[in-house]
Amino acid sequence: MPTLNGFLAKHRMVHVTDLDRWLRMTGRRSETYRTQILKTLCDNGTLVRVRRGLYAQVGTNAAADPYELATSMMPDALMAGRTALDVRNAVPPDRRSKVCIVFTKAISAGRGLTWQGVTMRPIRHPAALVRTGRCLVETEPVANNGGRPLRTASVERAFVDMLERPRMNGGWHELMTVVTAVPSLDLDRTVWYLKQLENATTAAKLGWILERHNERFGVGQQVLSSIERMRPRGPHYLSRTHRQSGRLLRRWNLVVPPEFL
Repeated sequence: MPTLNGFLAKHRMVHVTDLDRWLRMTGRRSETYRTQILKTLCDNGTLVRVRRGLYAQVGTNAAADPYELATSMMPDALMAGRTALDVRNAVPPDRRSKVCIVFTKAISAGRGLTWQGVTMRPIRHPAALVRTGRCLVETEPVANNGGRPLRTASVERAFVDMLERPRMNGGWHELMTVVTAVPSLDLDRTVWYLKQLENATTAAKLGWILERHNERFGVGQQVLSSIERMRPRGPHYLSRTHRQSGRLLRRWNLVVPPEFL
């Protein structure tokens, strides 16, 4: 006979629907019995209620982490930007990071929710990917410490996505630190993904960054020239929200503040 402990061992996040399915399998399905189980588990500290119909294990080796919580709250969640690099162990962990960044269609789900000191930050998929139905390009499931696999952006996609939305990933000072921590890039995949975004400003940012770090990433002139063809026709600011004055890099039509030159 399946036991409750056996069920909990397989579910760090407990959905009411999952518990109901298990109770039907054991022949003990009733709303009253389910409510009693959940109350007992919450009272003894095994579970904590996250929101209506969703509970998380706490205080054990099976405790859910913030990334797993995000995928439980938003089934279409895609680990993005700096979070994707963290999930993949592509850069050294940032102990200061208190944000879990995910792309999702359920944009309001979990907004502002904090778990284990980490705040969920759902953001919309890039408009060009939504328009073409290609939101999952350059992604794959990644194992997550024994929990359910996490749909995660590739290193190349995460790198470009951070440049497209720097404010959501800690701002430019933080991004400059992350850029120097990324060990390598598949440049063909990086440029291919950039083309899917159809975003001239992001192209200018990527071209500038790769030109600046051409030795680290082994960037040739052919790669830079292909990105250059995607740059904006007129000057664009490094930050669209804070149009800070700086030097115009004519190759990229990008205005970059002196502190980043």
